[in-house]
Amino acid sequence: MRNGLLKSVFRKTLFRDGAVRTIRFGALKGARYRCGPITGMAPFYSGGERDHQQVTTAILRPGDCAIDVGANWGMHTLLFSRNVGPSGRVLAVEPFATARQELEWHVQANQCGNVTVIPVALSDDDATARFAATGSAYTGHLLAGNGAATNGEIVCEIETMTLDRLLQREKCPAVRLVKLDVEGAESRVLRGAERTLREVRPFFVIELHTPEQDVAVARILDQAGYAIERVSGPPIQRLDRGWPETDGVWGTILARPK
Repeated sequence: MRNGLLKSVFRKTLFRDGAVRTIRFGALKGARYRCGPITGMAPFYSGGERDHQQVTTAILRPGDCAIDVGANWGMHTLLFSRNVGPSGRVLAVEPFATARQELEWHVQANQCGNVTVIPVALSDDDATARFAATGSAYTGHLLAGNGAATNGEIVCEIETMTLDRLLQREKCPAVRLVKLDVEGAESRVLRGAERTLREVRPFFVIELHTPEQDVAVARILDQAGYAIERVSGPPIQRLDRGWPETDGVWGTILARPK
């Protein structure tokens, strides 16, 4: 209870909505961020995904191209921008307007001239789809077919695009890293990346969210000739099992082209 009370006090004072702060710790130390429902207080210490940040920083090099799919307010986008430097490029894909406004603010406030914000959702076709999100946007997701939104979700119509088409449109023949955090649409994104998997061969860092997606994603990557490992946690021993099987595929995974 005490921790909750302290957090509430901090949110209403030092981290009140609209306040602009400087990140004090971690990989994004020195970057500016704006407090609000989307960002919260975690940016103050560069967020809680330290293993994730270490992996992507080890992969990216100056001059690389990286894609942040499901960029939200831009925590990973800002880090990728630093990693690839002025000669590199970052495509930040975020379909939800509320989160995208924060993303665009953070890109501009941190003078990330190598970042292009893409207002679409990646999927397995070039079309339109219904997208549902809460006010925080952390669980924003594509609705499958005639799927219904849950209570409190905002539903909007958005443009969808395949990863293959995005790379063609943005003239990115070489991509070093693709980060996916798309709340259950991971296999749909990979199904729309057939040419990318076959010819471009980037690294993938993927946040998995359901047992069904765990197995589906592992199958696609394995068939495409990728080695899969967990970013943190016990080693993966079975690709045909998802959560909650300890030796299966779940959590955040790194896929390396063989």
